[in-house]
Amino acid sequence: MSPPPKSLNRLRQQWRDGRPTLGAIATIPSIQTVRIMAECGLDWIIVDLEHGPIDLNTAHAMILATAGTPCVPFARIAANEPWLAKAPMDIGALGINFPMI
Repeated sequence: MSPPPKSLNRLRQQWRDGRPTLGAIATIPSIQTVRIMAECGLDWIIVDLEHGPIDLNTAHAMILATAGTPCVPFARIAANEPWLAKAPMDIGALGINFPMI
């Protein structure tokens, strides 16, 4: 098993240290918007698969748009069902935001 990416380790350490992090939820299916947000210094971005028109193909491209930045891509799944977390993790999300918990 390979080690987690440096950006995820950095984010985890910030949380362990009780330091604030800055992030955003991407609800617009726009690769360019996610890239701009990631390059602006956000610590994390949640690609929202719960609301709006983002499907897995678009989510994959949005997650890839964070590559080469320190921004950690997460995905918000459509329902509080653990099996829904598999596909976003397979396409590169480094964490899952479960709704309704």
